[in-house]
Amino acid sequence: MDIDQKELLDKFVTHLRVLRGLKASSAGRYRSHVAEFSAWRSGNALEGPLSETTRQDIESYLSWAFYRGNGNQARRTKIVSLQNFFRYLKYTGVIVADPTDGIPRPRADKTLMHTFTREEVLRLFAQIDISREKGLRDAVILIFAAFAGFRIGEIINFDLDHITDDSKDIDLSVFKTKRGENRTVYLWKAPSQLVRKLLAARLADRDARGGDPLFVSYHRNGIPRGNRRLTPPALNRLLKKLAQRAGIRKPVIKMHSLRATHANSLQSIRGYSLTAIQSRLGWHDLSTAGRYLVDRQRIHHEYKSLHEYWIDFPKIWITKEGDAEKQPLE
Repeated sequence: MDIDQKELLDKFVTHLRVLRGLKASSAGRYRSHVAEFSAWRSGNALEGPLSETTRQDIESYLSWAFYRGNGNQARRTKIVSLQNFFRYLKYTGVIVADPTDGIPRPRADKTLMHTFTREEVLRLFAQIDISREKGLRDAVILIFAAFAGFRIGEIINFDLDHITDDSKDIDLSVFKTKRGENRTVYLWKAPSQLVRKLLAARLADRDARGGDPLFVSYHRNGIPRGNRRLTPPALNRLLKKLAQRAGIRKPVIKMHSLRATHANSLQSIRGYSLTAIQSRLGWHDLSTAGRYLVDRQRIHHEYKSLHEYWIDFPKIWITKEGDAEKQPLE
């Protein structure tokens, strides 16, 4: 890629970040796909700058990707990246006609999200020692995913001042979500107690401030690494480790499976219509429900609340002696 094309991609990324408001990771993926297309052009002796790309070039590139083994979703992502790039060139006056106009996007692969059963979620929690601060952190991470339905990116970017506590209930707020919107999720009493304990530990022990992360990385000896945020791979490794301890075997074990689990649990709760589930999960389009939710006709029992649905959650950490007075949650 010559220097002019590199500078053009740099300006494209700036456009995505500043004017479109995309996250750095999303803008970076768009850039990498356009760079791959540029490299493909060079490898196929298609001379000239990217601004001279034709529709035939793009169709040939997508055909190459198909026979290379790229599935529908991968090719769809590539054409979306190219469409954004050439629309940017048209917007800036570099080109007059957009060569991606009229090129159809491959149908997205619609596969139902993997989920955990209610019993499996409780077994995951049971592997955690909440008497240690790191264990408390791990339990609250699972609470955010399985009981609030937060995305993994929302969890790692959750700050101390995103919690609203009136001493009875807790509201958890995420800002600048995947769609650039804000969302607040209510949490009931039992899991709220663990969130309060972690919040108190973070504020007292580390003299943390409101804008600091709720979830931080720890050394092996259990000492926090300052205010170092966790990463998505770290959360997925945590879940896989807990699943292994719990004897849970599934083809896919990711934090997003807990988000899908929460979405499905809401179908069993009285008053949660599809639009209410959409609001709690932060779906931009209601059609997303088709990838998360099983057929509602398969729901055989309705619960009054999430508290009733997860009624066994507070019983997880009862001492081995069965002493109910030592039970940490109510």
